[in-house]
Amino acid sequence: MNSSQAGATARGAWQGSCCNQSGVPLEPPEGPRAVQAAVLGVLSLLVLCGVLFLGAGLLLRAQGLTALLARELRSSREGEPGGASVDDDS
Repeated sequence: MNSSQAGATARGAWQGSCCNQSGVPLEPPEGPRAVQAAVLGVLSLLVLCGVLFLGAGLLLRAQGLTALLARELRSSREGEPGGASVDDDS
């Protein structure tokens, strides 16, 4: 077998393994892509829910700290002489 015959044989074996008879490469089946898209969608939803959960937790914590600060300010104003009329500087 000379080199041109070996090349033709190798080329034919390669085309037989990756291409159909017309020489066009075969496309991968759609099954794995559908599964990949479904998994990606589920993961995206999980990330979105996690971000919303953490954001809501931070918002509730900030509201709690604001309420605590307001309570402290109210109690400190009541303890001062003059009572709640601290804002009246006229």
